Amino acid sequence: MNGYSMRDRTAARLRDEPARPPAAAIDSERLARIFKALSHPVRVEIVSSLAACAGAFCGDIVRGLPLAQSTVSQHLAILREAGLIEAEENGRCCHYRLTDGARSLVEGAAAELFAAACCAEAPAEASGTRMDACRKDTE
Repeated sequence: MNGYSMRDRTAARLRDEPARPPAAAIDSERLARIFKALSHPVRVEIVSSLAACAGAFCGDIVRGLPLAQSTVSQHLAILREAGLIEAEENGRCCHYRLTDGARSLVEGAAAELFAAACCAEAPAEASGTRMDACRKDTE
């Protein structure tokens, strides 16, 4: 080891390497909400179930999961915040369904994330040095 800490090497690399181009086309907050919404198996199950039908009442969703109603409601709120599902209130009941653009929202988010990574990649000859620097950080 050369006496430099991982933090020192990382700071030097970030200082010396050219900055990635700004990701003006990416709304990272929106992408994070979508991926957060799909980061839990229960929420994936809810989306998958709603995709297979025209929607479901909250009670039906709760009965299909081994969770308390309050926990399911929290998961539904995260899916709503991400724009993947919508609710129609009918008295004390809520009917949930996928939004019209849910599928394209998820597909577009994944495409946008990977397109941004591709556009910001260094030229092939420079990528080896970047990977070498990353390997040194983990040693």
